[in-house]
Amino acid sequence: ICSRRTSLLSSTFICCRISNREMEPQEGRKGIPSLLSSQGECIATNITQLIGWTPLIELRNIAEKDGIGARLIGKIEPYQPLSSVKDRSALRLIEDAEEKGLITPGITTLLGVTSGNLGIGVAFIAAQKGYKFIALMPAKLSLDKQILMRYLGVEVVLVGKDLRYHDPHITCQMVTCLSPADAVQHGFKALLDRVEQMKKDVEDVYVLDQFTNPANPDAHFRWTGKW
Repeated sequence: ICSRRTSLLSSTFICCRISNREMEPQEGRKGIPSLLSSQGECIATNITQLIGWTPLIELRNIAEKDGIGARLIGKIEPYQPLSSVKDRSALRLIEDAEEKGLITPGITTLLGVTSGNLGIGVAFIAAQKGYKFIALMPAKLSLDKQILMRYLGVEVVLVGKDLRYHDPHITCQMVTCLSPADAVQHGFKALLDRVEQMKKDVEDVYVLDQFTNPANPDAHFRWTGKW
């Protein structure tokens, strides 16, 4: 699977080879096809029903130009409810924790580090299911996404307004000497340090760790490559 994603409102697609074997949707995951085939109203009763089944388009020009000996199909992911392929990951991260009995609606507070898109996906699913969600974000990133998450009821905690937060040994004079790569490294460490602190401070908290949780890539093996 290959992906390209720029911003929340810009084009996003996932592309994959098409096999000759028909893929059946996961049991219980009926979504848009069931709505379109129903004899009654074509209206979803749960927004998570609309995750997946994004439109497909054959990328013939790209395949011909690059000499790809297969049908190359793009999945247009802005058609997800909140316009990102990360809606799939967000749903799987939450459902996986529910299946394992690790979280309970109305009791558990979800906590996650995000630069925007995953947090937005978690936000609307958490609201649908009845979870409080706290999102830790780098302070300098994506004001539009901060606003949207707050609108969706998320408690947004901004981390790293300057590098003195990341490391008490870094002075104001040293900040300007850091390379971009070093700044990113320090910023990421600050986010993880804040997560560890909030795990101690927040009651009944569960961390949706997109970086190490196998449920994140599992969403694409289960769903993105199939429907």
